[in-house]
Amino acid sequence: MKTLTQTFKTLALCAGMALCGFGAQAQGVYPDKSIRMVVPYNAGGGTDVLARAIAVGAGKILKQTIVVDNKPGASGMIGSDFVAKAAPDGYTILMTAADTHSINPHVYPKIAYDALKDFAPIAQVGLLPYALVVNPKVPAKNIHEFIALAKSQPGKLTYASWGVGSSSQVAMEMLKVLSGLDILHVPFTGAAPAMTAVLGGQVDAMFVPLSLAVPNAEAGKVVVMGLGAPARFVGAPNMPTLAEQGIKVFTSPWISILGPAKMPKAAVDAIYSAVNEAVKDPQIIDLMIKGGLQLEVLNPEQFGKVLVSEFEHWGATVKAAGIKADQ
Repeated sequence: MKTLTQTFKTLALCAGMALCGFGAQAQGVYPDKSIRMVVPYNAGGGTDVLARAIAVGAGKILKQTIVVDNKPGASGMIGSDFVAKAAPDGYTILMTAADTHSINPHVYPKIAYDALKDFAPIAQVGLLPYALVVNPKVPAKNIHEFIALAKSQPGKLTYASWGVGSSSQVAMEMLKVLSGLDILHVPFTGAAPAMTAVLGGQVDAMFVPLSLAVPNAEAGKVVVMGLGAPARFVGAPNMPTLAEQGIKVFTSPWISILGPAKMPKAAVDAIYSAVNEAVKDPQIIDLMIKGGLQLEVLNPEQFGKVLVSEFEHWGATVKAAGIKADQ
């Protein structure tokens, strides 16, 4: 027969095992419910379309639904702030463009979140290279002729953007600062009206995503001066970069996924792995190429470094150009 002491030890061991089992069951395996992916822009835009495709693919891999939730407004800052203040449990994440984290913090005097401290980097998905385009009436066929023309007529040439503090404005300001140009900024309330003004000849030039540059260049409606990327884009192999022409202006904002700071590493790693696998789908690759997006996935550590370097890169131009937007 067991002694009374042995009986108590057996009971204690069973109780401990039961508690461990209960704890494991209560904690669960991530993810054990649906995930909200906030997109801080309107539905139907480039970031939104890509987010929905990735949500479907990554959701299948994670075996949970990823629900895209559009929270537009204030140049992407409303949705970004929502995620910054969300519970850091891995069930609320953000898919956004560089504007919200690399540019807005330097442009807006009052911003509700810290672009670096309030977020956990999860994955860079790709880059959005911008091309400098000009109206065909502008007497310049390449970037060197454009720079020479601008220098010969200080303050005469004009460029459009989709708003003060937008990446399209900062991209041109990079070129202006580097080349010592005086070109007048004409802001619009959106990419469509800005591009319309360039096509109509009311404004001379503009930095635009490839989704706008390529079709209009092929139709002879604009002339491309160069692409602001380190290498040529696979979807437009005949378009030269500014860098290969000796003008090292890099205007390729990232498209990435972040979560609230202090998000569990297990959740970060799980989402990154799922996204990295999802973007290998030929349909998503084709979607990105057609949208002018360069696929370039980075893991959390790699993207974390890019987040800091791009914050400094775009911020330096904003400061040098003195760009400030009303809150």
